[in-house]
This record gives sequence, structure tokens and C-alpha cells, in this order.
Amino acid sequence: MDSEHGIRVTSLARRDPPALGSVTLTGRLESDDAGVVYAGEHEGQQVVVVLLGEGAETDSYGRRRFHEAFLELDASNGETIVQFDDDVDIAPWVAVRADSWGEGLDLARDLLAPVTLAHLEPVGEVRGPDFRPHWFRRDGAGRWRLWPLPWPQRLTAGAWWTWLAAFALILAIAALALWIAIKIFEDSPAPQPGPGPAPGPNPPPRSSNPTPSTTGPTTSTPGPSPDTTGPRITASSIPPIV
Repeated sequence: MDSEHGIRVTSLARRDPPALGSVTLTGRLESDDAGVVYAGEHEGQQVVVVLLGEGAETDSYGRRRFHEAFLELDASNGETIVQFDDDVDIAPWVAVRADSWGEGLDLARDLLAPVTLAHLEPVGEVRGPDFRPHWFRRDGAGRWRLWPLPWPQRLTAGAWWTWLAAFALILAIAALALWIAIKIFEDSPAPQPGPGPAPGPNPPPRSSNPTPSTTGPTTSTPGPSPDTTGPRITASSIPPIV
């Protein structure tokens, strides 16, 4: 708590990032429709981090006005800026140096005021309903990216014991599961070879003297050829009858 300005640092919400870039977040200072203001630490120095809200970071005009406010602060007092990130995939954020939380909160409000046009004075007499941006119901922290993860560097002494106990429990469960698997395979009988393929029907035995087939073609046996070596009888050799 800042005793000079009566500013109280509250604990981080569940959806708040534990760190942004190399800046470690230690608590919340303020939040509104435009974004969230965090108390942080960077290399042993306290800083104030301004993160665009969940609804504002989806509005292109809101992002542009936040970027223009950042450029204006950089031009007027660039040494105040510690770190920033305006990637299109996440909500833009800026970390500024602050000798006190009150001083840093004033800089953060100057950065967030253009997002919701809260810095503009009303023209003429104020009448009718008040102006609210279309994202005013989504006032949580915008999308953020954290790499590398701060765990386990930020663990306290008690958290270290918890982490060691959890790690030992995991090792014990893994060892028990391995032991059970070994015992199961030891007690199970070895697989026996199964029976071979069943024999087919036996073919009929072959005869040693096969009979000739009667269905095949038959051949005729030629008769004795006439004797051509004996005397030949002709008409001139027969005597006439008287």
C-alpha cells in the first residue's frame, strides 16, 4: 500500500498474467473499461504495467488510440518506458518506471484515457445518457503471452516442498506401475505353439501294373501279305480245251 497516496495493491485475479515479458506482476492497482493497471517488478525496481482490457483490445480504434498515447509518452519521456509489446495477437501493454505507485498510476491513466475518450471535455451542456464504449461489460485483462514460463523460479520455500513432494509421488506411482507390470508378465505362462495345419484327404494308392485304357484309340493288325515268290498263273499258260 502506498502511504503517500493511499493506494492499495490488491492480489492478482485468476485470469491475470503472472508476468509480462521480463516484468513480474505482484498485484493490481486499478481496472476500468480500458484496461488493467498492475504493480510489478523489473530487475529489482518497481514498475507499473498497463494492459489493454479484454474488450478494448478487440477494437481497432481503441488499440490505435492506446498506441498513439504510448508514442506521445515515448516522445516526451522515453526513459520512463521499461518494456512494451504491441503484437497484434495479444493485448498491447506498457511497463513504466514509478518511484511510487501514485506516480505510476497517473501515467497509466494518461495511457488509458484516450482509449475510452475519457480525456475529452464535453461540448456544450451535458444532456442525455452518458457515453460508454461498446465493450464496457468486458473489463477483464486482455490476451497475453508469457514465455518463458516463470515456474519454478518464483516458488517460495513452502512451494518448493510441495513441488518436491508431488514429484516424489509421481516417481512412486511410476515405480509401482512398472513393478506390477513386471509381476503380471512373470506370472503369466509362456505361450505354447499351436497345432499345425490339419492333413488333407489321402490320395488313392497307385497300382504297380496299370491296365491299358480301353477308351484310347485302337490300331488294326494287318493280315499276312500274299506270297509273291511262288509261280504266277497267267492266261497264256492254260492249255486250250478241245
